Amino acid sequence: MNKYRFFLPIGFFIFFAAITFYAAMVVADTAHEIAIAETIKQQWQKPNRPVSVPVVAVSHDFAIADWIQEPKGGKALLRFNAGHWQTLMCGDVNLMQQKRLEEAGVPAKDAQQLIASLTQSEAQLTADQQTTINSFQGIVDLLKTPHQHTESH
Repeated sequence: MNKYRFFLPIGFFIFFAAITFYAAMVVADTAHEIAIAETIKQQWQKPNRPVSVPVVAVSHDFAIADWIQEPKGGKALLRFNAGHWQTLMCGDVNLMQQKRLEEAGVPAKDAQQLIASLTQSEAQLTADQQTTINSFQGIVDLLKTPHQHTESH
């Protein structure tokens, strides 16, 4: 029996280490979601035109966020670079195409994760929110045409 006396403490250590690691990941994801929402709000929110960000999906250094600025809404693709989130594109539902995300530089595995996560989260939105988010038409590459999108908000 003495030869097994170390298994219980080691088991507890592994269990608590796993819980701590999981909790740290959840906190990190939440921090990224908050930072992404703030990035979008800082770019386009106006005193009389607030922006809400009801859904954010993050996979490594990339994210897709749904935004609403009445009467319109859409999706934004962001990348974490140099310690902050940068909006790369805004667009409609076509932004969630695997090929489009990969063309924007998102690794295939991250693109799949973003699409799955966003689809699952959007299912929790109201019909009105979904309709508003889907009202944006087209794709705007903000790195190529940054001023075009500013006018549409």
